[in-house]
Amino acid sequence: MELIKYKNNIHKGDWDQYVLNSNNGTIFHLRKFLSYHEDRAFQDSSLIFSENNQIIALFTGAIIQDSLYSHPGASFGGFVYNNISYKACQQIINLLLKYTQEQKLNKIIIVPPPFIYYQKYNESMEYCLGINKFKTTEYYISSFVELNQDPIKLIHNRKKRYINKLKDAVEIKESNDLDAFYPILLDNKSRHNVKPTHSLSELKILKNSFPNKIKLLLSYKNKTVIGGALMFITNDNSCILFYNMIDYKYQDLQVASLQIYESLNWAKKNKIQFFDIGVSQIYENEKIIPHESLINFKEQFGAQAMIRKVMERNF
Repeated sequence: MELIKYKNNIHKGDWDQYVLNSNNGTIFHLRKFLSYHEDRAFQDSSLIFSENNQIIALFTGAIIQDSLYSHPGASFGGFVYNNISYKACQQIINLLLKYTQEQKLNKIIIVPPPFIYYQKYNESMEYCLGINKFKTTEYYISSFVELNQDPIKLIHNRKKRYINKLKDAVEIKESNDLDAFYPILLDNKSRHNVKPTHSLSELKILKNSFPNKIKLLLSYKNKTVIGGALMFITNDNSCILFYNMIDYKYQDLQVASLQIYESLNWAKKNKIQFFDIGVSQIYENEKIIPHESLINFKEQFGAQAMIRKVMERNF
C-alpha cells in the first residue's frame, strides 16, 4: 500500500468517482464542495491510499497552523472507503501517522461521518484510530429521522395538531431565492452571537455547483417570505437539514415545525432513508452542554439520537 498526495489536475476525476461509489462518502467529500470557500485559510493536504494502482481509501485533509484537519471546510471528513479489512485500516493509519510526522505536524483532527452516512456500517477504522492514540475530544448529540413510513405517522400528536392547524396559514414551496432567505439566516444567527457557516456568495456557489443536491424550501405568509429550510442531499441514502430559520415576527405560526415537516415529506418523496436534523448543544465556559429543549423538539418529529464526534491525536 502507498500514500499519494492529492493533486487537483491529476486526481480530481478519480477522487470524485470513488466518493460517489463508496460506502461512506458524502457531498462533503467531493472536490467541488471542498473548493467553494472564498477565503482559503488552509492548505489542502488530501491523501489517496492505493494498492496495486487501485484506490483503497481517501482522506480529506487541510493543514492549518501545524495541524492536519479532516476537514475544516466541511461538516464531515475522515476516511472514505468501500469494503475494507481491519488489516487495511491499520496500514492506512500507519501511513497517515508517518506522513504527519514527515510533515512535522503537531496534531491530527478528524470528524468522521456518523453511522447513517454509511451504506454498510463498519467500525474497524474507528477502532484502529482508537488503538493508535486518537482520543474523542468533542462529543455531540445529533438527531436523525429514519423515513421508513409516512412522516406524519412519526410525529407526536400535539405537534401533529399544530401542523394540521397551521398548514393553510403558511405556504411552503421549493425555491432558489437565496437572497430572500439569507437575511432571515443572518438574523437567526445574530440572536446567538454567531455568524452563518456560509456567506451568501458561498451558498450561491454551492447551489450552482450542486443544483440537484442542495434544496431550499421557503415559507410564505401573504406572499412574504417568513422562513426557510436549506437541505443538503449528502448521498443516496441521506440528507441533512443544514439551516431551519424563521422570521421571528411570525414565530407564533410554528414555522420551524412546519418547515421540518415539509422537509421530511420532501426527503421521503425523494427516497431518502435518513434525515439528519443536526446537533443540539450550547456552550458554557467552553464546555459542550446538550440543548435539552431542542433535543425534545426534534424528538417530536420521530427523531432518534446519534453521536457526532471529533477525534484527535497529538504528536
